[in-house]
Amino acid sequence: MKFVRKRPMLAAFLIPLFIEIIICIGNSIYPFGNNCLLHMDLYHQYCPFFSELHDKIINGGSLQYSWDLGLGSDFVSLYAYYLASPLNWLVAIFPKTHIIEFIELLILLKIAASGATFFYFLKEHFGLIGKDGKYHGDTLMVSFVFSTAYALSGFVAAYSWDVMWMDVIALAPLVIAGLDRLVREKKPGLYYVSLALAIWCNYYLCIMLCIFLVLYFFWMIINQKDRKIRAFVQFALYSLLAGGTGAMLMIPEMKILSYSGSSEMTFPKIMEWYFNIITEIGRMCTGAAVYEGAQHWPNLYAGVFCLILIVLFFLNRRISLKQKVAGGMCIALFAVSFANNYLDFIWHGFHFPDSLPGRQSYLFIFVVLMMGFETYRKKRVIKMWHIIVAAVISLILIIVSCLKSADEVTDTYAFLISILFILAYAIMMALIRIVSGKRRKLVMQFICGFAVVELAVNMALTGFGCTSRENYVQNEDDMEKILMLAKKDAKKDGDLFYRVEDTERMTKNDSMRYGYSGATQFSSLMNINVSHFYQSLYMEGGKNFYCYNGATPISSAMLSVKYFISQSPDLESPLRTLVGKCGNHYLYKNNYNLPIGFVMDENAVNSLILLPTSKLNGINTLGTVLGADDVTLMHTNCDQDVALGATVITVSQSGYYYAAYDNCSSDSLTVAYKNTSMVYSKTTHRYMFDLGYFSAGDRITISNNDAEEINFTVYKLNMDAIEQQYDTLSRENFELTGFTDTNVKGNINMSKAGRLIFSIPAEEGWSMYVDGKKTSYTEFAQTFISIDLDEGEHEIELKYETPGLKQGAAVTISCVGIFILITLIKRYGRTQFRHKNSVK
Repeated sequence: MKFVRKRPMLAAFLIPLFIEIIICIGNSIYPFGNNCLLHMDLYHQYCPFFSELHDKIINGGSLQYSWDLGLGSDFVSLYAYYLASPLNWLVAIFPKTHIIEFIELLILLKIAASGATFFYFLKEHFGLIGKDGKYHGDTLMVSFVFSTAYALSGFVAAYSWDVMWMDVIALAPLVIAGLDRLVREKKPGLYYVSLALAIWCNYYLCIMLCIFLVLYFFWMIINQKDRKIRAFVQFALYSLLAGGTGAMLMIPEMKILSYSGSSEMTFPKIMEWYFNIITEIGRMCTGAAVYEGAQHWPNLYAGVFCLILIVLFFLNRRISLKQKVAGGMCIALFAVSFANNYLDFIWHGFHFPDSLPGRQSYLFIFVVLMMGFETYRKKRVIKMWHIIVAAVISLILIIVSCLKSADEVTDTYAFLISILFILAYAIMMALIRIVSGKRRKLVMQFICGFAVVELAVNMALTGFGCTSRENYVQNEDDMEKILMLAKKDAKKDGDLFYRVEDTERMTKNDSMRYGYSGATQFSSLMNINVSHFYQSLYMEGGKNFYCYNGATPISSAMLSVKYFISQSPDLESPLRTLVGKCGNHYLYKNNYNLPIGFVMDENAVNSLILLPTSKLNGINTLGTVLGADDVTLMHTNCDQDVALGATVITVSQSGYYYAAYDNCSSDSLTVAYKNTSMVYSKTTHRYMFDLGYFSAGDRITISNNDAEEINFTVYKLNMDAIEQQYDTLSRENFELTGFTDTNVKGNINMSKAGRLIFSIPAEEGWSMYVDGKKTSYTEFAQTFISIDLDEGEHEIELKYETPGLKQGAAVTISCVGIFILITLIKRYGRTQFRHKNSVK
C-alpha cells in the first residue's frame, strides 16, 4: 500500500497492464502460444507499414517516397496517417522478425498509459490531494477503478489493434487536464504540448478531440466567474498553435488525400436516423460484443456501475444545476450523434467512416466516467432511496434497450449479465449506507475490487482479437530467398527496376512486408485513379485498394511486373518461364514485360477511352488501339457442370484461359486442376480470374464454401493479339540509367514522335525534366505520368519531393517558435515583477 500511495500514477499504469498480460496469456499470445494480436487493418496494413518504416530506418531509404506500396506512394503522408507516433521509431531496435511483438508491446503500453493519464486527470480536475499532500479516505482506490475503466473501455476493446489511435486515447486526458489548467490557472504549457503531440501522432482522431474541446471549454466557461474573454483568447491562441505544430505532417497529408477515394466531403442531403437511441444503452452492457462493421453501432462500455452513477449524478443535490444541465446536454449530444447521420458526418471530420463506427465514443466514455467520479466525490448526500431509484431506472433502461435491440447488435446474455451486476452494485451501495467504520471500508474495497474484475472480464470477453502468428510468418524465409533469386536474375538482365507479384499474398501490402516493388496496395491514401484504371481492365480495384488480380499479359507488362511468385509448380506457360524454386515457392518470369517507361502512339493514346465500368471492353479496346487485328479475349463455349458449391469446366481447346462469374456472393473461390489449386480471395470485388494454360479435355473445378451455384463466362486468350500489342509497346526502348526512391533517370531514342508513359501514378510531388529542362507532364488515362516527345534521343529525369512538406515544416517551426517566445516573455515578465516587489 505504501508503494501505491507513493507512486499512484505508476499503479494506475500497472493495473490495466497486469490485466492485459493475463488476457494475452489466456489467448495464447506469443511467447505464451502461437497467436498474435494482428486483427483487421493491423493484420493487412499497419504491420506491413511498420516493416517499411523499419527498412527505411535501418537501410537509410528516403522517408519521402516508397516503391514498395503499390505502384509507388508518398511516404510522408503514409507516415502521418499511420506511423507518426514518435514511439514507432523504436522499431529500429527490434529485429524485423519480431515487428509483430513490437507492435503488440506498443498496444499494451499505450493502453496502460491511458490508465495513468486518466488518473492524472482525475487528480488534477477534482483536486484529490489535500493540503497535507495526501489522498484522503478511499479516493485513491476509487480513482484506480475509474482510470482502469477508461483504459479498458469498450472503445479500447474494439479498436486497440488500431495502434495509432491509442496515442490519442492516452493523451486525451492530459489535453483536457491541460485545458483545465489553462482556464483556471492561465498555464498553457500542458495544453499546448499534449494537444500538439496528439495531433502529430494521429490528426484524424484529434478531429473529434478538438470538437470536444470546444464543447468542454464552454462547459467550463459557464462556471467561470471572471476573465472569460481572456480564457477564450488563450484557448483560441494555443489551440491554433497546437494545430499549426502538426502542419508539417498535415499539409502533405491533405494534398495526398486529395487523390484518394476518401477526398469527397459532400454533406448528406437527407437526414437519416440509424437506430433508436434507447438501443445504445445495450452497447454499454458488460460482455456486449464489440462492433466494427458498417451499421454505425458505437462501443460505449465503461463499466455498468456508470449507469447507476449517472442517474445518481442528476439526483445529487450537491451537484449544481449548471453542471447537471451541461452534463445532460453533453450526453444527449453524443447519444444523438451516434444515431444521426448529420452529426455522425461532422464528428468524423466531414466524412463517413468505412466501418469502425462511432469513433468519437472514447470521448463519450470520458464524459460518463468524469460525471460518475463527480457523483462519487459527493456521495455523502446520497440517500437510500436515491440508490433504489437509480438502480430501478438503470434496470428499466437496460430492459427496454434489450427489448428494442436485435441479438446481432447486443447479445441477450450481455443484458442479463449487466442486470446482475447492477443489482450487485445496488446492494453493495446500500450496504455502505447501512454499515460504518471498518466494515464500510471493507465494503468499499470489495466494490472497487468487484468493479475491476468486471472491467477485466469484459476486456477478456470482447477485446484483443487474435490470429495465428505461425500462419502469418510462415513464408518469411522462403520469400526472402525467392526475392534474392529475382534480384540476381534481374541483375543478369541489367534491370535497375522491376516489379514482383505473388499469387498467395497474405495481405495486399505484402510488398511492404517483404520489401519489394509490387502492383498491389491497400491504403486509405491510395490514388483512386489507379484503382479506376485497374477496374477498366477487369482487374481488382476499390475505394481504398487496387490489386494485380485479373491482369492480362499486356496490362501486366504496362505495370512493369517482371516476376511472378507462386506456390504452384505448374504455372509455366507461353506467358511465364520458371526461374527457380525456394522452399515451397516458385519464381516465374513474365515473358511479356516492359521497363518502367514505354511508348504509345499519340493517335492510340487519344483513341483509348477507359472507364471503371468498361472491363472486358477495356481489355479489347486497349488491344485494338495497340494494333491487334482481333480481340484479346475471345468468349469460349466450354461445358460447365454447375452444382452446389462447385462448378466443373471442361476445356474444349488448348490455350490460356480466363473466367468471370455472372453472380456470386462468396468472398473466396478455389480453382483446382490436376495437382494444383489456387485460392482467389475477395472475389466479390469482381475481377477476371487467371485460370492458366490448359489442354483440350482438361477439367477445372472452381469451388466455394457457401454452397452456391455459380456460372462462369470463360475466355480464351488470343496469343496473336498479345504478340501484336506487345510488339507495339516494346518498339521504343526506355533505358533506365539511374533509380532511387525519389529519382528516376533514363534515355530513350524515339524513332518518331509519341507519348512516353511511366507506370508511376501522376501526383503533385513529381517533377519532369526533358533534356535537362523542367517540363510539365501530362496524364495517361488520367492515371500515369506521361510526356509527349519529338523524334530523336532524349534524356528523361523524374524527381520527387513530398508536396507541402516544406510549407508545413515552416508552419510547424513557426508555431513552436511562437510558443517558446511567448513562454520566455511571460517568464521574463514574472521575473521582473518579482524583482520589483523584492526591491520595494
